[in-house]
Amino acid sequence: MSSTPLDAQSRAAFEFFPRLPAELRLEIWRLSCSERVVEVFYDSDEDRCLTTSKPPAILHTCRESRNEGLRIFRKSFGTTSHEPRIYFCPELDTLYLPRPALLGYGDHARDFTELVGDTGDVIDLAIDYVDPAIRQPWETYNKFVLMESFPKVKEVFLVVGSDHSSDELEVGPRTVQLVDPQIDAMALDDLLASVKESFSYEVGVELNVDLEKKDPQEQIEQGPTPDVKTPTLMPLPPVLLKSKVVSAHA
Repeated sequence: MSSTPLDAQSRAAFEFFPRLPAELRLEIWRLSCSERVVEVFYDSDEDRCLTTSKPPAILHTCRESRNEGLRIFRKSFGTTSHEPRIYFCPELDTLYLPRPALLGYGDHARDFTELVGDTGDVIDLAIDYVDPAIRQPWETYNKFVLMESFPKVKEVFLVVGSDHSSDELEVGPRTVQLVDPQIDAMALDDLLASVKESFSYEVGVELNVDLEKKDPQEQIEQGPTPDVKTPTLMPLPPVLLKSKVVSAHA
């Protein structure tokens, strides 16, 4: 194994990168863009959106990478009083709207798409599961309205195990990942039943809640469960259960 330090090896390799054809360099920059979870908080006092997510690395590697990155990521989530400042790519990124600590998913959360711009192209949305022991009476309905207000969302990730006890606006830069929840089968069944029941009785809709993605064709072939009466079906995307893994930036 070579004794050359890794950073020196990287610098040496990067010296050859500019010699590659431009088309290949740009393709490499594009492939370097990975999926992210972009955590966004709406500050109602200042009518602006804040984030704990750092800008994508492609935007500050070099001039060429930044130019290509700006074709992929654009500044989003501005308000009537603040210009958009959060880089986001609907095809790659998941918009994560954590539960506010004070009033939960209140009126500002419900009206997020009316208060904030650049939400019409969001494809993946993440919101928090709220334990019934602390859930406010209005939260289930407000979450339903919030989910319904994103016209292009194909999947909603329901994040379990989040800590709602502190003011998230004070949290510094960090990376959030959504992973499969590590919950025993009995607790998982109870949680799934709780989620479905809350939407069924409080909103009158039947959610398609599961742990993993399913092939849409498979769902069509299976069809509805016979002889089971369900509330009125609403055009909501499937809801997938996820847990949150957080790592702070150095």
